[in-house]
Amino acid sequence: MLVKFRSPAIADEEIAKAPYKTWLDPTESEETREKAAKFWEEYFDYSKKMASAMLELEKAAFNEGFTFAVAFVNGSCRLCEKCNVEKGICIHSNMARIPEHAVGINMKKTAAESGMPLEFPIKGQPEPMSLLLID
Repeated sequence: MLVKFRSPAIADEEIAKAPYKTWLDPTESEETREKAAKFWEEYFDYSKKMASAMLELEKAAFNEGFTFAVAFVNGSCRLCEKCNVEKGICIHSNMARIPEHAVGINMKKTAAESGMPLEFPIKGQPEPMSLLLID
């Protein structure tokens, strides 16, 4: 199951061309970096809601008898403000999921073949996708 979300974050044209560069590059103007930081803050906050929704779908599939159902999340894990893995243990191991690309799934191709192509650069609100594999 391919699930498409719409993030409330809005990327203006300048930020959309290079979202990470405009956020992290010290040669960018302060105003540009602030706009990019606002975009990423809103996007990362929403990604937590996406992860929660995918976990609920995984749980529903499991409860319907699909015991090998597994959810993937878009991007890296953002369950904690600061990851605890440096101390050797994930404090949300029951909720943490990996992104699709970590197991070799090409989401750009998958989305296109499903009739929901991903658009780059981002225009306005990003529409990230996640995947639920159901046996």
